[in-house]
Amino acid sequence: MHSSRLLKRRRIQGLETLQDLVPSLPPAPLTSPLFTVFPAEIRNRIYTLVLESEDTLTDDNSRSLYKQNALYYRPGYKQPKRIQTALLQTCQQIYAEASLLPPAVNEHTFWFYRSPPHVNDASSPLNYFHKMTPKQRAQVQHLHLFTQQFFLEDNHWSRIWEGLKIGNDGRSLRGECRIAPKKMTITFRHTDWWYWENNDPLGIDPFRPGRTHAADMGKAVRPHATARSWGNQFSSIPCLEELVIEFETIMRKRDQLDAIIQQALEWKFPIEADKGLYLVANPNSKSAYTWAGAKEVELKRQRPAWPVDTEAGSESQSAQEQEPVPAAPTLVPFDPQSDLSTGSDVSVENHSQFDANTEKFYVVFLTWKKQRVQE
Repeated sequence: MHSSRLLKRRRIQGLETLQDLVPSLPPAPLTSPLFTVFPAEIRNRIYTLVLESEDTLTDDNSRSLYKQNALYYRPGYKQPKRIQTALLQTCQQIYAEASLLPPAVNEHTFWFYRSPPHVNDASSPLNYFHKMTPKQRAQVQHLHLFTQQFFLEDNHWSRIWEGLKIGNDGRSLRGECRIAPKKMTITFRHTDWWYWENNDPLGIDPFRPGRTHAADMGKAVRPHATARSWGNQFSSIPCLEELVIEFETIMRKRDQLDAIIQQALEWKFPIEADKGLYLVANPNSKSAYTWAGAKEVELKRQRPAWPVDTEAGSESQSAQEQEPVPAAPTLVPFDPQSDLSTGSDVSVENHSQFDANTEKFYVVFLTWKKQRVQE
């Protein structure tokens, strides 16, 4: 019994003190043109392109696609992703130069809630980052949070960071899990808004505790009450320099979302209020898009969307083969002057995604940058 407990303790300590890999053989002479001809900047660009996450490819790639009516199916999320790390196994020099790029150049995505079922630690940043070495965690730049509106407005913000040390300030302790992200993206999907299935009007105010009804938008809130609101919690991430919020709704609610965006331009999120540092909206960063997804009635049905059963009988196999594979969801720049958005960088093929069997969604991105505000 004693030896069992000791072994378990050592395993836990091993997780807390993850070490970088140490080569067992001395490095070979650098004779490859990759190192003798190409400068470090070019090599770094090559490494980055190879080590960015990409869609998982299979012999029959349609089998790995999410169903179109899945609540996590959207532009950039049509199937599982992975990072191909074979490059890091080619030689010691490449490993030395590129091994820390995967955590640096890729988003680290978490879901609160309604994540793809295959995603590990979807709602647990602590478990996710504990699997990295301290050097890898130090490279983390960008967090992406998919958050249902109630999750933020019911004061669950602290649950995201539970057990983590945030920022570069303070003494580092052995075994701690520390990250210092510089950028964060928060996505509100159409199905993340309060009572979207009942067609409730959109309402959001990051400085109002609890749910914000559409009629309450813009109304003053008592100062002592705002301390609990999620908009005042960014002070727990003092290293943050940029915030992007992605607002998505159905096309018929476009006017409601546009009204919210006008108010959002005035939102200032305190980072270090005592030093006058806030995240301030950049009006020029506003960008609007549309994309075609499952019709709203299909989203409400909540059909099982993952995984596809590849061991099913021949009859269901045949049915799946006959089922058409939807076009990849694509963001198309929104043109208010046209039903079909057009632009020099949008191909005709992109327009084919909008048809009678799909729903048109409206998406607006807005960016806040850290800057000093004169009170």
